[in-house]
Amino acid sequence: MSPAREISKPRVRFAPSPTGRLHLGSARTALFNWLVARGSDGTMILRLEDTDKERSSPEFEHDILGSLHWMGIDWDEGPDVGGDHGPYRQSERMGMYGEYARQLLGQGKAYRCYCTSEELDARKKAAIADGRAWRYDRRCLELPENERGRLESEGVPYTVRFKVPAGTVTVEDMLRGDVNVDASEIDDFIIVRSDGSAGFHLAVVIDDMTMEVTHVIRGDDHLTNAVRHVLLFEALGARTPKFLHHSLLMGPDGSKLSKRHGSTSVSDYREKGYLHEALANYLALLSWSPGDDREIFLLPELVKEFSIAGVSASKAIFDFDKLNWLNRKHMRRLSASELTDLVVPFLEREGRDAQLALPREKLELAVESVRNGMEVLGDAVEPTDVFVRPAGELDDKARAELRKSAELDDALAMCAEVLGAGPSADMESAERMVAALREGAKGKGWGAKKVLWPFRLAVTGLTVGPDLVYLIIFWGPAGCAERIDATRATMEASGV
Repeated sequence: MSPAREISKPRVRFAPSPTGRLHLGSARTALFNWLVARGSDGTMILRLEDTDKERSSPEFEHDILGSLHWMGIDWDEGPDVGGDHGPYRQSERMGMYGEYARQLLGQGKAYRCYCTSEELDARKKAAIADGRAWRYDRRCLELPENERGRLESEGVPYTVRFKVPAGTVTVEDMLRGDVNVDASEIDDFIIVRSDGSAGFHLAVVIDDMTMEVTHVIRGDDHLTNAVRHVLLFEALGARTPKFLHHSLLMGPDGSKLSKRHGSTSVSDYREKGYLHEALANYLALLSWSPGDDREIFLLPELVKEFSIAGVSASKAIFDFDKLNWLNRKHMRRLSASELTDLVVPFLEREGRDAQLALPREKLELAVESVRNGMEVLGDAVEPTDVFVRPAGELDDKARAELRKSAELDDALAMCAEVLGAGPSADMESAERMVAALREGAKGKGWGAKKVLWPFRLAVTGLTVGPDLVYLIIFWGPAGCAERIDATRATMEASGV
């Protein structure tokens, strides 16, 4: 296929190395590419740069693919779905790289370098000692033919270096404008290693060229690489894709986000109980703005609103508090049933068999009752313990608080009277009962707490818990009255 073929719709790629779990910064790059593809009816390509045999692993590949899918990011071409431009693993494309390297050698645009790493290191140290800037000195470019022939006949290992032409190299970046670099500042960089494998620069350019990538969207740490990539595209007679180098993801202290700032992988946040909608929403807002004050977006809304024009070159500071705020907002959009479905795996992980054994409608009610106190899904685990506590079981704090109440008997008697013997209650009737308790306290000249506080302590056996309305709905008025009686019996047995 011709790399210069006219392509009307964007073809973008995300090209991670399976040498670690998917980092939040990489996920943001993937998201930006995906939004461009989906928002323009373009093509999303997933390519695995797996040539680092020592560090690449199937485990990391599984994490990357799984994390992307969890975030809602899919692709049209890739190692698991195929496509017309494969293979999509660099380890399976080595033969292709060799062909293009030989083409560059044959055209005099590259040359063999027989310098060993030890020789290069010695010359570099000598240059630094003399106060000179070190760049490869092109010693092997002008080797006499007889010397070159001898080295070849003896099978001396060599690398292949790209011969950087004189002049100015321009990277046209959609975010940063034209970036101009004098070619004299660039080494004749290695495009084939001494073991015959393609170097990073050659592999990436050939992949983008043969996969007909039209837009390269990646972090600005690749801006210096882009200078070399432009040279290779031009040397190979290929159209240079459009570049956008967005800012890197930084920690709160302004340094690159790393493990010292906390969790950094997508799977970490999935395991902690963040919603994929919230994480994608937050990552999209880092260096991108819709042009108004909106902050809450679902993926379809991001696809509709996202544009390259809205991307900023400003620093992207990861704000954990902002992510938590967005996660709470997205959790509130879920129905009780949807939220419960997401909480169940966390109850299972923590061994909360008693909660899991509740009838489904009761479990949904328990989860709904603690929703407002949740920041992540796992926050529902401990607070829902209240709904499976045995009646009359008091923790030390609750017992001490009940002992302080001078009007305990009268307060609990009022609670039992207001609750009556009804078997069930809905939100409206439960709210009426709580209002009646407040009025009853007022009628005795008490503050509402003198009744509502003992009510909570007696029903739950704890000093903290869900709103009283949910307690009444969950256990029913009669059930709450029975739990109050059980608490009174416990207190009497302890001599109070």
